[in-house]
Amino acid sequence: MGFEDSLVEALEGDFQASDEFTAAEKAAIKWAEVLTEMTYRGQNPEAMPELKKHFNSAQIVEITMISGFFNFWNRFTDGLQIDIEDAPVMNKFAKSATIDPADYVAYMRDCWWNHEDGEDGSTKG
Repeated sequence: MGFEDSLVEALEGDFQASDEFTAAEKAAIKWAEVLTEMTYRGQNPEAMPELKKHFNSAQIVEITMISGFFNFWNRFTDGLQIDIEDAPVMNKFAKSATIDPADYVAYMRDCWWNHEDGEDGSTKG
């Protein structure tokens, strides 16, 4: 699965003004942004009502759960200093439509927590 460059550029830019996304997609992207920046109370009161125009309660829970999971994952890996964005590895994924699972598994097996003595001087255990 991959995304066209124009879609990525629109997402990184002013996605609200872009023709690349439907109104429902814009509402979901905005909601993810609001959750990520923790501005759902007070600063972005329009985000939830806009989301409710396009999605039912179950869908809103799912969108929120997915966004929350990725926010958790970023904080988890940052906190444990897991370098999942090592340049040589990420370059393999840049603009690719598929990820070789064997490459990903090999990379994850080589992470610091799988070594008796980590490169950072820590020990497993």
